[in-house]
Amino acid sequence: MTPQQIDAMSMWQFFALVAGASEESGALTEGEADELWEWLNS
Repeated sequence: MTPQQIDAMSMWQFFALVAGASEESGALTEGEADELWEWLNS
């Protein structure tokens, strides 16, 4: 998925994507969680 596709998503679509990805892989790594938090706060 490209950054442009992510930017075009609603907040709810993005969080559904993150929730689905974390359920499939078990959980976000600490680094992924930090990157996500930084992106959300930017």
